[in-house]
Amino acid sequence: MMLVSKDYKVEIANILLDTKAVKINVSEPFTFASGIKSPIYCDNRVILGFPDACDVIVDGYISLIESDVEVIAGVATAGIPWAAFIAAKMKKPLAYIRNKPKEHGAGKQIEGADVKGKNVVIIEDLISTGKSSLVAVNVVKAEGAKSIDVRSIFSYGFEDAKHNFAEAEVEFKSISNFAILINVLKEKKYLSDKESEIALNWSKDPKSFKN
Repeated sequence: MMLVSKDYKVEIANILLDTKAVKINVSEPFTFASGIKSPIYCDNRVILGFPDACDVIVDGYISLIESDVEVIAGVATAGIPWAAFIAAKMKKPLAYIRNKPKEHGAGKQIEGADVKGKNVVIIEDLISTGKSSLVAVNVVKAEGAKSIDVRSIFSYGFEDAKHNFAEAEVEFKSISNFAILINVLKEKKYLSDKESEIALNWSKDPKSFKN
């Protein structure tokens, strides 16, 4: 059964803007490390400096987490603080997942709570294609988790993410997403109708973006 709460989609989009975690520039796009031109730059770590905003986001996460979850697992590094906040509020065991096994000691890749035989929710801050999240999913799966879901603050809405998660048979949900953010920007007159259209088309085919 899903925990019942209010709809946080628009509220989170506003938080992303108000804290400047998200920057939009359609006329002078940002360049990702991959070389892809993007009208959006998102850094959710900025929100950690705003305690009131963090409270809202944690509640938003919890509204998307199944009540039978047994372990909250954060993905290193950006998912760890959110997982810790969520685990503390839900009174659930916390784990975190390294991007690779430790090179010393027991060589563990998962620290904290044991996930074997447990219902686990993996916490990310942001989902683009979903590939890094699914690496974490495979690590938790290899440790014998009973079920695995993924939750994030924000997603770009890429078709690649939908395909990758569907192929892995893993459910993912985000509190807010790119389409909602663009609609908020449009309503606040930060973007024109034309700019909004360009940005939304980018999310459908990011490799072909032209400003």
